[in-house]
Amino acid sequence: MNNSSCTQLGIRHVIHAVVVLSLGVPLSALAQGSAGAVLEEITVTAERRAERLQDVPMSVVAISGEDVKPGGITGLNDIAHKTPNFKYTEFNLAEPQIYIRGIGTTNDSGASDPAVAVFLDDVYLGRPGGAAMDLYDIERIEILRGPQGTLYGKNAAGGAINVFTRKPQQEFEAKAGATVGSDSLYKVGAYVNGSISDNVAGKLVVNWQTRDGYANNITTGQELEDDDTTSVRGQLLITPTDRIDILLGFDYTDIDRAGANRRLINLDVPGLTGLSQIPPLLARQEAANQTVGDRESSFDDSAYGKKELTGFLARVDADLDWATLTSITAYRDSDMSWFQALVPLRSSLEGGLGIYEVDDWADQDSDQFSQEFRLASEGDNLKWVVGLFYLDEDVDRTESFFTYWEDITPFAGLSPGDVTFNQSAGTTSTAAFGQLTWNATDTLALTLGARYTEDDKDVSNEAIDNLDGIPPTGVPLIGAPYSVSASETWDDTTVRATVEWQAADDAMLYVTYSEGFKSGAFNQQVGDPVSASTPLDPENATNIEIGGKTQWLDDRLRFNFAYFDLDYDDLQVWFLQNNVLVAANATASVDGFEVDFAAAITENFRVSGGVATMDGQYDSYVAGADDFTGNDLPRTPELTWTLTADYTVLLDDGATLGFNASGSYTDEFNFEPSNDPRQDEPDVTVFDAAVTFTSASDRWDLIAWGKNLSDELYATHGISGTFGGASRIWAPPRTYGVSFNHRWE
Repeated sequence: MNNSSCTQLGIRHVIHAVVVLSLGVPLSALAQGSAGAVLEEITVTAERRAERLQDVPMSVVAISGEDVKPGGITGLNDIAHKTPNFKYTEFNLAEPQIYIRGIGTTNDSGASDPAVAVFLDDVYLGRPGGAAMDLYDIERIEILRGPQGTLYGKNAAGGAINVFTRKPQQEFEAKAGATVGSDSLYKVGAYVNGSISDNVAGKLVVNWQTRDGYANNITTGQELEDDDTTSVRGQLLITPTDRIDILLGFDYTDIDRAGANRRLINLDVPGLTGLSQIPPLLARQEAANQTVGDRESSFDDSAYGKKELTGFLARVDADLDWATLTSITAYRDSDMSWFQALVPLRSSLEGGLGIYEVDDWADQDSDQFSQEFRLASEGDNLKWVVGLFYLDEDVDRTESFFTYWEDITPFAGLSPGDVTFNQSAGTTSTAAFGQLTWNATDTLALTLGARYTEDDKDVSNEAIDNLDGIPPTGVPLIGAPYSVSASETWDDTTVRATVEWQAADDAMLYVTYSEGFKSGAFNQQVGDPVSASTPLDPENATNIEIGGKTQWLDDRLRFNFAYFDLDYDDLQVWFLQNNVLVAANATASVDGFEVDFAAAITENFRVSGGVATMDGQYDSYVAGADDFTGNDLPRTPELTWTLTADYTVLLDDGATLGFNASGSYTDEFNFEPSNDPRQDEPDVTVFDAAVTFTSASDRWDLIAWGKNLSDELYATHGISGTFGGASRIWAPPRTYGVSFNHRWE
């Protein structure tokens, strides 16, 4: 046996051991399954070209459009449940917080950016709240874990999420569906796709959903956490020649909700400040807290969350023989407003035992124009892409905080707080990038890439004490009213280098070094003009990843794994400290393992899932007077896993009955960079299931589904109460329903 054969055999033994540990079943057991079973090939465009998932040297999770359905995946929160080391939470409707491998941001400012980039049909979405979209006509979703600083660039230091919709086609296709579910859920959706003329195809998608709330405000009687969403998406694909494709698109989404329910918990856990030092107040609030249920709040005003998103797309792909030229021109506009009670603790609580209340009202309008040019070529030994990117974004934001104090010690005599922060922010981003893959031998490939980015930001920040208090008493506190303007320019070059080794026909191993860059940020809602006009430094990430993509048993088992070691410089961290919002840069590191697998046990039985570990901490982080160096990174559970099983029964008449069951586990973690014990979130396991009847003609199906079947109570967001406890937003309770879909071809 030669050295190469010995090496391949050794690699197979190592991977076999890892498979056994992950799946709990030896390969020999899988090999005894049906010979007709095979996994479908997955195609992705993670490197801006179509290729098999197994040929991409990075940690990528791909979700097909078949998985996007009632009772399955309906939004980014569901994607997070299916993707280990990916967390999605919402501070409010406009400010989702996306974390990959422990890296994300909670900095809610029009002059800051997310750390994980979201793309819709290759268009970058600058505002995190702009990521809300219906998924009715989704073709696939790709989650790229780790810095993507070459091909994706802007604000992809933590990773990237690519959402691709179905494109117009000449063949006629249509689908319509309806769902009825718990909490008075009603949903209808439809799309039609097909030929308009010999060289024009079109697609139209409409979606409408309404649902009652999961929670209640016992003071006003208002239902909370309801939903009323309408969306429309249309596209035209024009092919004037066989070398040119022109895609024109439009999308519109309108969301109207009653706002979130926040529940105060952990009043008996000592905090960094507050009620633990005032036992009578702790007892008073605990008594008030007992009068409401887990999904109840009490505050005097009606909460709401509204969002209106509009987008236009023009994409041109031209075959130049020696390369493909792609131009993507896009405009996006978002109007968002919300009112929420951050700490709903006033005396309006049943029994009149509340202490104080902080309310948050905001209105944010943003628009962005982006242009990207790419030139790409694929030869026998060389694959390359070069490009230019431009983004111009404007954000206008007004946010007010109202604070009401009870007339009890130590708050007696304090006037209500009423502060407003106005912000206008403009960002211009330009970048040039390129990446080259060279097949040095039949089994060895090298990839080198680089991207130069320059970001210019201008900001005007204003803080107003609406009551002219002396001193102002609102939360967050301001030292005195101010109005300041500032601007700054940042630039950086990020690189990537990858070595791929085709160790066997069905096993590829790789080592990658990659970097990420996120622009500097100006803060809003800060207490003094110096902080408002002094930006946080830009973030820089460096990542080393060692992984493999393997397939076994004639494509019946797919097993991919990765180890990552990520260092993060100047991580932008936001923290509420003694009633004042403090923002600072920190250094952090996180490492861990990720395993993704799928197995065709038989022709009718499929199992898939993933397991991931993380160990992350602040290497250096000083926020005002506090030193949090050595603390665990927030939203970084040490272990997460997901497991899905699909079993299909073929009925006598040709119809099928499909059974789907899935579970996901998230280890305990903390919501705050301070690791405040009030913000400890326990581990949770969530189970979903569905049964699908599909007609023999495959033209219609009926799905009975349930989510969070054990009705687990777990949080999607947390805020520390300044004077005690921590307010939580809970994930949806147990939900269930029936969905009907009909297809025409």
